[in-house]
Amino acid sequence: MLQREEMLDARGRLSGYRFSCKVIDARAPLAPGAYLAALRAANVRAFAERRLAVIAVHLNEWLSEDFASLTGPHTVFQVDVAPTLAVTADWLAGLQRIRQCGAGLALSRLEHTPAFASALALATLGIIDFSAYTFENFERTLKQLRAAFPGLALAAENVRSWPERRLCVALGAEYALGDFLSSPDLEEQGDKLNEGRLVLIEMLNLLRKDADPNALAQMAKRDPGIAVHLLSMANSPVSGLANPVAGIDQAIMVLGREMLYRWLAVSVFRAGSGSDRDEALLEVALARGRFLELVALAVVSKEEADELFLVGLLSFADVLLGVPMAELVARINLPAAVEDVLLRSEGRYGRYLMLTLMVEKGIADKAAGLALALGLDPETLDAYRGVAVLWAEEALRQDKRQ
Repeated sequence: MLQREEMLDARGRLSGYRFSCKVIDARAPLAPGAYLAALRAANVRAFAERRLAVIAVHLNEWLSEDFASLTGPHTVFQVDVAPTLAVTADWLAGLQRIRQCGAGLALSRLEHTPAFASALALATLGIIDFSAYTFENFERTLKQLRAAFPGLALAAENVRSWPERRLCVALGAEYALGDFLSSPDLEEQGDKLNEGRLVLIEMLNLLRKDADPNALAQMAKRDPGIAVHLLSMANSPVSGLANPVAGIDQAIMVLGREMLYRWLAVSVFRAGSGSDRDEALLEVALARGRFLELVALAVVSKEEADELFLVGLLSFADVLLGVPMAELVARINLPAAVEDVLLRSEGRYGRYLMLTLMVEKGIADKAAGLALALGLDPETLDAYRGVAVLWAEEALRQDKRQ
């Protein structure tokens, strides 16, 4: 199973992912070539055309298999530096092979930096475990790396909160990885659940219930900005209309359910926000919602799949909107099953949300067991996750073009 870890840059943008291999059954050795095959199936080479793709790999594995075929403009291969590793000419030659294929080189576990100066001279990215340091030692290590290797980009991993992430950036880290993404950011607290967002959420609920265009139009008219945007999208050249539409209900019919559903989902969290941080969180939330929807479509009804999309999307709402989940749920009309999982992590959707959390964190064995319990083939989880990540990226890109 591939784990994809989001990487936020210093501005808060989702700059790329770190890919690693998680074995479902630790008792069974990974078949030669299985990791490479999974990366190819996920089309990581194409991903690296657009964004940073850091691929964690053992150096011996890289040398014995054709990992170089994954090299794109933004491919970086990560090699762990173990404390007991001896820096030999052969090891350094292997690192040079990575650079010679045109890829970047990341080195992690830099606690023993002086011993690996010759390797760091080849590297383009240094990955430092924030959780392994005291504040003073972390700051000292970053300063030493900055002074000795000014061209080396730095990433902090295992960052657990937004304040820790801000600290890492202030000390010079270009990237951050960790659980901070799904934790509340106290500095962003405040009531962002304005009337426009409430209208968009109610429209999502109506669309989920297959309401007629007139009902959706009446809801849209509560916010003139939403009404104008719907008309603008319907009358764009992409729609190919011979004559422009003037009614909101007509615009909704022209757009169709799928386009409208996607636009509403994106706009719920984008309304009134233009920060890179919120854009990154929105993409993560959309990917989670789409993953849950795809998983659900394999075993439950379309209506339940729509509700699970909302579960995934809204599971990030407290972080995105800066309001407690209980307050959010109290102010919008949600199905009982969606409320159960968002407020209490229980009910018939509880196990689905748990599944996506396990997949995101790379807990492969438990994810596989839970998938089987839900009637899913564990081997499909990678594909669903890859499709969901790509869908979220494309959804935001298309929305920006409209």
